Amino acid sequence: MRTIWSASAEALDDALAQGENGAPGRSIGAAIIAARQFAEAAARETLTGEALDTRIPQFRQYLVRRLGMRREECVMVLFFTEEGLFIAEDFYEGGRRGGVVIPLRRTVRRAFDLDARRLVIAHNHPSGAAWPSEADIAATEHLRGVVEALEIALEDHCIVAGNTVASMRVAGLI
Repeated sequence: MRTIWSASAEALDDALAQGENGAPGRSIGAAIIAARQFAEAAARETLTGEALDTRIPQFRQYLVRRLGMRREECVMVLFFTEEGLFIAEDFYEGGRRGGVVIPLRRTVRRAFDLDARRLVIAHNHPSGAAWPSEADIAATEHLRGVVEALEIALEDHCIVAGNTVASMRVAGLI
């Protein structure tokens, strides 16, 4: 399940290539990608209309669905209104090992475009340890300093490892 859920379209095509030109494999791979996107959209609906609280099970389950099975480090930025209502999310793949790469300029630009007043950052640790590294803590503090100067609150930074979610806010690191 982990491999199918997190595999790229290219990896699925390669694994499923059958017959001449691999056409049947590509159509199966495309169907898997479409099903994955549908499941992600359905999971995102659980955030809609609910006030922001990174401690509730529904929010944590959403993060596990989006990040828990990934084999590469990924970052999600979730944008919320002043009242804490979900607006949108941005998803970035291909982070480096040992620390999170938060796309600072894109995050600030997107927050302004959406008129977001609150942010939650989430990223995964494919290694299986759901505790923030020193680099994660430093990147979070840097982001927090920038966005809070622009009147955008950084509500939390969650680290997902498999089925476990660690909150930097709950841990007293934010």
